[in-house]
Amino acid sequence: MSSGRGPVAAIESDAQNDEQARAAIGDVLGHPRFWIAPVAVVIALMSLMAAVYMGAVVNTRENLHDFHVALVNEDHGGRVAPGEPEMNIGKQIADQLVPTTAKQGIVLQPMSRADAMDKLYTGKVYGVIAIDANFTNLMLGLARSAVLQNQPVQPRIDVFIHRGSGTFASSVTTIMADEMSEQVNKQAGEQLLDNVRSQVGRSFTIAGASQLALSHPVNIVVSEPHPLPDGAANGLSAFYFTLLLVLAGFTGAMMVQILVDAQLGQMPIEFGPLFLLRRRLAVSRWGTLASKWTIMLIIAVVQSGLFLLVCSLVGTELPNAFILWAYSVLVIFAVGVTASSMMAAFGNPGLLMNLIFFVILGLPSSGGTVPLEASPRLFSWIAAVEPMHLVYYGVRSILYFDADPASGLTRSVIMTVIGLVFGLVLGIVSTKYYDGKGWFRRPNTVSVPPRLAKLVDADTAASVTLIEVPAGSSVHGRHEAADDDPEPPVSQPNVTPHR
Repeated sequence: MSSGRGPVAAIESDAQNDEQARAAIGDVLGHPRFWIAPVAVVIALMSLMAAVYMGAVVNTRENLHDFHVALVNEDHGGRVAPGEPEMNIGKQIADQLVPTTAKQGIVLQPMSRADAMDKLYTGKVYGVIAIDANFTNLMLGLARSAVLQNQPVQPRIDVFIHRGSGTFASSVTTIMADEMSEQVNKQAGEQLLDNVRSQVGRSFTIAGASQLALSHPVNIVVSEPHPLPDGAANGLSAFYFTLLLVLAGFTGAMMVQILVDAQLGQMPIEFGPLFLLRRRLAVSRWGTLASKWTIMLIIAVVQSGLFLLVCSLVGTELPNAFILWAYSVLVIFAVGVTASSMMAAFGNPGLLMNLIFFVILGLPSSGGTVPLEASPRLFSWIAAVEPMHLVYYGVRSILYFDADPASGLTRSVIMTVIGLVFGLVLGIVSTKYYDGKGWFRRPNTVSVPPRLAKLVDADTAASVTLIEVPAGSSVHGRHEAADDDPEPPVSQPNVTPHR
């Protein structure tokens, strides 16, 4: 049967197919405009990812800065003997610790015990160093035990941590306590030995066991007053839940973009060999974006509940579940709206911008694994506007700090709402402006300069051969289209050298 459409070139054999494949590869390699753009984009993105990811976690000790720890000194002091000058060993230790730790990037903030514990339980400090009120007297009692028959009590300095502020942050505080133990005991031990010898005379022989006790007089104890439950993943559940929320908004917006555009005929639907391009519907840019926002709202409500269900089933501790669900809905919707608006405003480059903003820069600046105080200062500046960092503080507050507004929840909610408003304004202004200019989503609605046209146009007439395959034909070209076939021939570009 004749289709009445003129001669049609078809792929007649596997050999011809292979020949055309080889020709296509040669043509692509021979024309840089086919490969230079994807190669440059991928290399740039992966290099940026390597730089920010590795730069954030390498040399955390050298990058440590502004790492806040509370310092509580309640020592009242004491006297070696009546009539002797009053001593305050706790103050001496505190005065020595402040400049020493500052050189390491740790900021010791003197404050009362009540304020210190409040800041620890709201995530405003990473630890608390507490010197008891009777510290000096216990130290002097230990010194007297070297020459008197009395039972000494070893003085101690407590270091309190809270793993809700981050596992890595807690380890930094613990390492600081170990180094502090060596430093404090060296200083206090030398002072105690000198005091004992000055009281009993240099000729007095101090027993070896007493010298050993006096050389290491202070017991520094690291403890967690309110440990996290088993279902908190040692302080990492907040970070991973944050990652789920941001990815749900970001990747959700991409999937909605693809599926809605396919339903509206803006791009093809492909399932394996199936290639279906529906008739383009006359929907404005603003109308298209508004429909995507509506779908993202539905996704946010449902997906937030499913996240909580899955976490509960695997044993994650979820206090304040309703607050966490409500905040999750806000986050997913805000990220989805902003990501959709970026793609609506900038087109395909908006996808790369979303990837960089929400993921590549978001992960190392979140503070969920490595605190920002242990990363280069650049990441602290990025974190000020990064959604993942702000969301992490909100989720951390809900999971570990009983949703206390002072622990970062209020700021996170406010900044998330600001991000949502930004996304709404960007989407509405850009799409309505494009629609007002008549720049609808169809080919050739916007003319571009000739030089730019050469960059964005593949110039198929000069570089590729178009092989028309009639609808319904086999791969080997053994069947022709019927006369009454309603589908037009599909032009399939085959990249081969033009001769």
